[in-house]
Amino acid sequence: MAAEVLNLKLASSATVSYGDAFGSEDFKLLEVDERILKELLQDGLTIKGGPDDEAVLCTSAATYAIKYVSTSNTVLLIPPSEKITNGNNDDGMGFTMAQVVATSSGHLELVETAPQLDNLKTLLNQRPYVEDLEGGQMQEDEPLEGLYSWDDLTTMVQASDRQLKEALKALNAVQIGDYWRVVDERFMQGLLEVIFLSAVQHDWDLKCLQEAAVVQALKDDCYSPQIVRHCLSCYGKKGSTLLNDCKTSHLWELDDTKVCLHYAKLLLRDSAKWKLEEFMKEWRRTTPAGMEPSIEMLRGEALVEKLGPESWLQLYSISSLPTKPADRFSALFKERAKWEWDDLEPYLRDMQTPGQSVEAMLLKYTRKTQPTASSAAIYTAR
Repeated sequence: MAAEVLNLKLASSATVSYGDAFGSEDFKLLEVDERILKELLQDGLTIKGGPDDEAVLCTSAATYAIKYVSTSNTVLLIPPSEKITNGNNDDGMGFTMAQVVATSSGHLELVETAPQLDNLKTLLNQRPYVEDLEGGQMQEDEPLEGLYSWDDLTTMVQASDRQLKEALKALNAVQIGDYWRVVDERFMQGLLEVIFLSAVQHDWDLKCLQEAAVVQALKDDCYSPQIVRHCLSCYGKKGSTLLNDCKTSHLWELDDTKVCLHYAKLLLRDSAKWKLEEFMKEWRRTTPAGMEPSIEMLRGEALVEKLGPESWLQLYSISSLPTKPADRFSALFKERAKWEWDDLEPYLRDMQTPGQSVEAMLLKYTRKTQPTASSAAIYTAR
């Protein structure tokens, strides 16, 4: 029936009346583009949000805020129907009868937005993985409190499936059985130490570790193959395409920066502040031989503060900051009232707000001052 009204031919007419079901509040109009419409019809879309959240709509790859847009003209909602009531006017011209079931003075509009991932960190940190039991599998009598499956996370986290997978990868989460977990850093430290000791014992090249050999060697230390592979993926990268003298495709090349950062974070957690020189000395001592720590590795993970003639270092990791721009800048300015660009930039690089650049966010949330042309720019809260 609606199609007949929309496709009226020249010199024809339509008689519109209120139907028996008029006044229903069950209808909402949603405006989407062709790409989203295709996915809606084929696979469906999901609206996510708890009682205290602003609802978002998620496709397979993106997250959208849902905005209500008022219109000046009232829209009549006429349902589709296979049966069309046709008739003739007094002049013999045809007409169509259409019944209105509801009216609308606005519609819902989608605006792409960043996924809301802060609660993902909270959920995964409730129960980090701290030891191997039964080869990494859950025991039958083990409580499930604080454990979340993929279905749980897709329900509780306001993000598309693709964005959720990327966030889990960024957090170095691993699926153990049915549940996604982050691995305790102290546990991971112990595992890394065993890998390095095994490398010395077996004369392995840290740039060409054979996965099968590492897994087999660590079985005697009660580390499950899954956790060993996860550790290699967290601190290394596939190296088969880089090294020609290795014949197997299951190779790992440990990444100097990732390994050095791991040991730096452990030291920074042991003490609130370090004198920079003392920290660098201890960092070099604890880092495996052949890997050279650099202060540049700490950008976005630690802050250097000058107090008189000395420089002090403290842990301040980007992973601990909120993802929403307003909350991110608020947290940054609580830590420091003034920021130089070189210190601030590492804490902004991961913010991905569709349609809004870092420069635009700086204009919105900060004030920039520069006393002289040669001096460093200073950013304060707006």
